Amino acid sequence: MKKEYTFEELGYFAERECQALKDCLQGFSYMDFDIKWSNYAGNCTLIVATDYEAEEKEIKDFFLHCALSMIFQIKRTVK
Repeated sequence: MKKEYTFEELGYFAERECQALKDCLQGFSYMDFDIKWSNYAGNCTLIVATDYEAEEKEIKDFFLHCALSMIFQIKRTVK
């Protein structure tokens, strides 16, 4: 069963931004991320679910690492 981790500390995202994260990181890595969000009047809170067993900080830190790595990869391919 996957456990959900809410990224409230990142603030709110637009739904299109959450969808872009999902498009890039859904099922990514050995943690098999499942990307969701909670939309309240256009303000979306990012939610990441995984069945990987680890501390919340480790999972959140690794997700952010993967997201940044994806940005750098996209940047390299655009040049």
